[in-house]
Amino acid sequence: MINRYAVVAPLGALASRTGDEMAGFAILLFAYGGSSPDEGATVFGLLAVAAAVGGPLLGVWLDRARSSGPLAVSLASFTVGLATVGVALHHRHEGLAMVVAVLAGLFGPAVAGGWSASLTAPDAARARRMAVFDASSYSLAGLVGPALAGAAYATAGSNAPLVLTLLLLGAGTACAPFARVLRHENPDEETRHPLADLRRGIAAITRQPRLRAATTSSCVAFFGFGLFAVLVPAIGQEQFGSPGAGSILLAVLAAAALASNAILARGGALRSPGRVLTWAIALVGLGITIAAAGHPVTAILAAIVIGAGDGPQLAGLIQIRHQEAPAHLRTQVFTTGASLKITASGIGALTAAPLMHAGLSVALLTAAAAHLIAAHIASHAGDHPGRDS
Repeated sequence: MINRYAVVAPLGALASRTGDEMAGFAILLFAYGGSSPDEGATVFGLLAVAAAVGGPLLGVWLDRARSSGPLAVSLASFTVGLATVGVALHHRHEGLAMVVAVLAGLFGPAVAGGWSASLTAPDAARARRMAVFDASSYSLAGLVGPALAGAAYATAGSNAPLVLTLLLLGAGTACAPFARVLRHENPDEETRHPLADLRRGIAAITRQPRLRAATTSSCVAFFGFGLFAVLVPAIGQEQFGSPGAGSILLAVLAAAALASNAILARGGALRSPGRVLTWAIALVGLGITIAAAGHPVTAILAAIVIGAGDGPQLAGLIQIRHQEAPAHLRTQVFTTGASLKITASGIGALTAAPLMHAGLSVALLTAAAAHLIAAHIASHAGDHPGRDS
C-alpha cells in the first residue's frame, strides 16, 4: 500500500506532466505536417482557455470523490480528447478539432491540480518530500518533454510527437488508480449542492490570507513568466543567431530548477514555505533582469538564476496549499489555482507582441517587474510558527 502511493503515483504524475508538456508542441508539429499550422495554433489556444474554465468545476468533482476513479476518468478524457483532435486534424475537420479541444481542455487541470492534490502524505516530513518531488516533476517534464517531441519529429515525422504524447498520458492514466485520496468525512456533503462546494472552494482561496497571497503572487509571477517564455526564441535569435537556441536556455533553466529542488529537499527550508515562495519569485525576477543585459554569457547565467528560483517557487506554493486548503476542498484549491496560472500565463504571452515593438529589453524588464511585484505579494503569505515542523 505504501509503495503504490510512494512510487507508482509519483511516476504517473511525472508521465502525465511530460506528456502534457509535449502536447501543445506535438499538436503544432502535427498540424504543421498536415499543412494547417494556423489550425494547430488555434487548437493549442483553445486547450488553454478551456483549462481555465474547467479547473474549478473539475476540482469540485474530484473533491467529492471517495476514490481515485474520477482522477483516472479525467486523465483518460484529456488523453482521448487529444487523440480525437489529432484524428480530426488529420482528416482536415478543423471545426470538429476545435470543439473537441475545448471539451478536452476542461479536463486539462487534472494533470496539474488533480495529481498535486493526491501527492501528499499524512505525516509532515513525507508531505514536504512529496511537495518537492511534485515541483521537480514539472521541471523534469519541462526538460524532457520538448526534447522528446523534437527527437520524435526528427526521427519519425510529424505524427510521432503526438503519438508519444498520447502514450505518456496513457501511462499516467494507468497509474491514477494508485493515487492517494485523503478525505475527512463531512456530514452535510451528501445533501449539499455541488455549486455550494464551488463557492466554498473559491472562498477558501479568496478569504484565507495565506492562500490568497500565495495564489495572487503565483498569478502575477506566471503573467511575467508567460511573457518571458514567448521571448525565449527572440533571445536565442539575438544572442546566438538562431531562435532554436532558445531551447538550450529552457533546458538549462529546467536543469537548474531540478538542482535547486534537490538542495531544497535535503534541507529544512520548506518548513517555511512562505519565505521560500517569496525569495524564489524574487530570484526568478533577478534572472530575467540579467537576461535583459543582452549578452550570450548573461543569457546562460540568467537561465541558471531563473531555474534556481523556479523550482523552489513551485514547491513553496504547493506546500502552502497543502497546509491551508480545507481537506474537503483540497483538489478544488489545486485545480482552480492551476487554471488561474494558465490564464495569467496566457495573458502574459499575449502582451509580448506589443511590448516587443519597444524592444526586447523593455519586454524582459516588464516580466522581471511582474516577478518583483509578485514577491512582495508573496511576502504576505507568511508562515505559522511551528506549522508543519
